[in-house]
Amino acid sequence: MAPTIQPPFDPHYEETAAEIVRWQAPFRVGTAAGIAGIGLAAIALGWVMPGSRLLGVTSAVAMSSLLVVVVSGYVACVAAIARRARRTRRAGRVAVSLLSVADVTVICGLVLLLSAPVDYDRALLGGLLVLPLTYVYFGRRPAVVVLSALATGYMLLVDIALRAGAPGVAWGHALPTVLLGVIGGALVIATQGGFHERLARLSTLFERAQTGELDATYDVSADVRPDRITVVGRAYNRMREQLATIMLTDPLSGCFNRRGFAEEYRRVLARASRTRGLVALVALDLDHFKQINDTHGHIVGDLVISQTGSLLASIVRAGDVVARTGGEEFVLLLPDTSFDGAVHLAARIVEAFRARDFGKDGRVVVTVSAGVAADTVHDDAMAEDLRARADEALYAAKRSGRDQVVAWSRALGEARRVKAG
Repeated sequence: MAPTIQPPFDPHYEETAAEIVRWQAPFRVGTAAGIAGIGLAAIALGWVMPGSRLLGVTSAVAMSSLLVVVVSGYVACVAAIARRARRTRRAGRVAVSLLSVADVTVICGLVLLLSAPVDYDRALLGGLLVLPLTYVYFGRRPAVVVLSALATGYMLLVDIALRAGAPGVAWGHALPTVLLGVIGGALVIATQGGFHERLARLSTLFERAQTGELDATYDVSADVRPDRITVVGRAYNRMREQLATIMLTDPLSGCFNRRGFAEEYRRVLARASRTRGLVALVALDLDHFKQINDTHGHIVGDLVISQTGSLLASIVRAGDVVARTGGEEFVLLLPDTSFDGAVHLAARIVEAFRARDFGKDGRVVVTVSAGVAADTVHDDAMAEDLRARADEALYAAKRSGRDQVVAWSRALGEARRVKAG
């Protein structure tokens, strides 16, 4: 069964957050400026800002200045964070949290200036509208920051009103209100179902697929409340199976290709190294295959490759791996197989090739040379060594006349190294 990917965080969170901060900045500034414009127009028409009176500000000029200061401070903060994100192309969790706190601060500031003390719960309403957007775009932590800042901001508003002796405000009303707001915000965060985390898992899976790593699946069963992300996860799993077939399988022989063999080899060695298990390799090479192509044509040569894949698949066990690693080169990966067992299997394969007629009309004679190597796996590092042993044995079989099995021995390896030197 394929493993699932569950990264603790999105490796590209800061780059993605920077892009979001940059494109959201104009909307944040525009919204704040629009609210400020409405407030300034109201002051010009003679309307008063209840919060200004609460703070002791009575003149229209002072009211307007106070409103401009609040909005300008927010705009400056957003602009600074966006400018840094544009320059560094990154926005970490600290920057995102600061932006979230700025959102809550300007909401509370505008509510303080534009609302009567009895209506300060509008700050909770505005914050709860911002909360799901923060979660969707930036994740769980910034959303928790928004909720915490919102509760704190509302409590400060109530405290300001009580200190000023504003009528209609009491902790007996404010505390249940903020409690309901916090519960509502927590439910918003909880019901998102790990939106950002699941997107991060999907992103990781797709990035691995781009490099040909298709060993992991999206864990659909972990989605307690299935949603559209679950649908995309299921689609990825289906796509993964199709891509695995395309990317890891040789279309001509129906066996694993070189990439597929490498992944299976890595997996088998990792498992064997944990248990000190046996692993055997049988390297195979079709004898004089070039002559088959030259005499009968490449169409017949392709048919021979296809028939070879079918023959090998019919001989090996269910847990064995058959791969085509070159034009006429094949390799068998045999988990939990002793040296003698691998030699016996290779001999059966050589005999099966001798007994079978290949080609469209069964008139093509094909023989095969085999090299066998096997050992107890102590660690993953012996992969290349074991493969080299099987190749040395195969070369010895070809030098000795082909159509035979040669088992690797230490003397064989030393002789080859002396000859190469």
